[in-house]
Amino acid sequence: MQPPAVFVTIVLIGAFALIFLVLYQRHRNQQMFHQERLAALEKGAAVPAAPVPAPWSPRVYLLRGLIWSFGGAALFIFLLGVAASHRPESAQEMAWHAKQVSDTLNIPLDQARQIVEKDQAERGDMPAALALLGLIPLGVGLAYLVFYYSDPARKELAPPSERS
Repeated sequence: MQPPAVFVTIVLIGAFALIFLVLYQRHRNQQMFHQERLAALEKGAAVPAAPVPAPWSPRVYLLRGLIWSFGGAALFIFLLGVAASHRPESAQEMAWHAKQVSDTLNIPLDQARQIVEKDQAERGDMPAALALLGLIPLGVGLAYLVFYYSDPARKELAPPSERS
């Protein structure tokens, strides 16, 4: 495997492990709450109240929109930078590297050129189009922001000074 592929594989495995752990923890908390309720019913004690969710606010959509948008923009810029840093070498750069390899290893220049060309081919350049993956979370964030700004419930809950 090439180093970028190893990195991507590790990140994906880590992301799946994190998602699994979060879902397992949520399941475990619900299971423990259920067992606590059953134990209280069996003993005739007061049944514990269900956890109260946080109060809902339209600002949740603004926060989600900003998180997704900035995360998507950062991912887009990062992948574009990685793709730009893995550009193929020009003919002059390859000739210079072949000369360096030839001098260092005391081999003929033709053999050094073959080595440099093989290294260039094995490097596996990342296409710049891969950076377009960052547009997916950016689009999700923009959808949240559009919903936030077009939601009539937000305008009804806002103080009169902020309504427009």
